[in-house]
Amino acid sequence: MELAKILIVDDDPTACRILRRMLQPEYETVTFQKSREAFEYFVKHRADLILTDLRMPEMDGFQLMARAKKIHPEVIVFVITGFSSVDSAVSAIKLGAYDYIPKPFDPDDVLIRIKRATKEKSLEEEIRCCRQEKRFCNHEERIVTHHPEMLAFLQTAKKVAVTESTVLIQGETGVGKELVARMIHRLSPRRKHTFVPVNCSALSEGVMESELFGHEKGAFTGAVGKRIGFFELANRGTLLLDEIGTTNQKFQVMILRALQDRSIYRVGSTSAIPIDTRVIASTNRDLEQEAHQDRFRSDLYYRLSVVTLKIPPLRERISDIPLLADHFVRKYRQINPRIEGITPEGIDLLSDYRYPGNIRELENIIERAMILETGPLLTPSSLLVGSPLSPEAASNKPSSSEKRFHIREAEKEHIKRVLQICDGRKVKAARMLGINKTTLWRKMKKYDLSPQTGLPGPAQKAGE
Repeated sequence: MELAKILIVDDDPTACRILRRMLQPEYETVTFQKSREAFEYFVKHRADLILTDLRMPEMDGFQLMARAKKIHPEVIVFVITGFSSVDSAVSAIKLGAYDYIPKPFDPDDVLIRIKRATKEKSLEEEIRCCRQEKRFCNHEERIVTHHPEMLAFLQTAKKVAVTESTVLIQGETGVGKELVARMIHRLSPRRKHTFVPVNCSALSEGVMESELFGHEKGAFTGAVGKRIGFFELANRGTLLLDEIGTTNQKFQVMILRALQDRSIYRVGSTSAIPIDTRVIASTNRDLEQEAHQDRFRSDLYYRLSVVTLKIPPLRERISDIPLLADHFVRKYRQINPRIEGITPEGIDLLSDYRYPGNIRELENIIERAMILETGPLLTPSSLLVGSPLSPEAASNKPSSSEKRFHIREAEKEHIKRVLQICDGRKVKAARMLGINKTTLWRKMKKYDLSPQTGLPGPAQKAGE
């Protein structure tokens, strides 16, 4: 667990030593006897809490607090005061200090006050993150699949999630790149902080820098107040740069500088703001080829593609269509509560289409059909209205015996590939297939599959 960082500033070395000894087991502490040095450190490295004496040469506690809060308004400030200067401590609280600590120090009292302050700050940050999540995402979607290639992709994504590496997600429009980015964030150590998606193609050049990095009041005409940019909003969390392949050279230079320096400048400010933001980028273009052809900065490409994840399009995982279609029927059931599912003919119709718009297009087709259908099941007639689905596909269906043969072959291939992915471990394979171990054993026996290789051979009884 990450410890809160406390900056102790007092020109008395004994006071610094005592406070550090009190706090160090539970907090990360940094001590300074010169206030200017403390402020320079704060500008570069930040801190969660500042513990400062009021009377110091060069820069007193009031000035230190004012300058620190101008850079980082959320920082908690405690002032250290003797009995004779309680009035000064009260004045400091009126100017924005959280509390004061009287001399001589009572260790229990100091710890109680600081724990209360850091707990309140943590709760405020959680509330802020929840509000940001509500702003950027109204619902949480899960990834629905049982296709072996997609399951292997998700296993890789889960391994990447627990790291701090920058990730590049590639895939056609509508395959669910943002959904994968959200999954990576939810499984990462940053999950308690904000996930901020940014549609890069929607940022015009005039507001691009302000949107990304924020601006100070009066930085330009119309800047009536200070604005926090996307990088700061995602501090300690995750920033998704969606469709980064559409950006121009100016945008790419700004992103590269932020990634390299781990700091940003608000428009109209000369003070660097350190950031701890994980960046995930997504694109429907081949950025490697774009970089080779000088249409995308190669240095930024290599920064972003520490780990590259490629999502297969829906046409390459047709077996997921019935599962996804059923998922969307349940998702939009409030539109038409009478709908219970899709007819076999409807599934055939959906499965014969190529989906250039991928999962998003399938979702739109189901949502439209839910509005139009009058019966208890979605039929080809409601699925065809206003959709690109081909009516010829519905009329040229294979015979029942052909269909059963193809279904058996598809199921056999599916089980083989999952067993190979799981190295023959039947419990794990059954979990990935969404069936129990006994059902998997029966199907392996039916198709004469070996658990070790997933290839035809003597079937073995379930058990590990």
